[in-house]
Amino acid sequence: MKYEFEKKFFDKGIFTLPFNIRYWLLKKLGLNGYTLLVAIMVAIVTIIVYEFILN
Repeated sequence: MKYEFEKKFFDKGIFTLPFNIRYWLLKKLGLNGYTLLVAIMVAIVTIIVYEFILN
């Protein structure tokens, strides 16, 4: 049996803009470089939230 589903107007595929940006960074930086970049970005966001929102 083969099932087919209609594609709705608002259905997005896997290749959305955020996915393409992350995939491009992953290919350019490698797994360790991408992990380091994400860790630095998370640290910056955490500091901003702590300093400006919680205090």
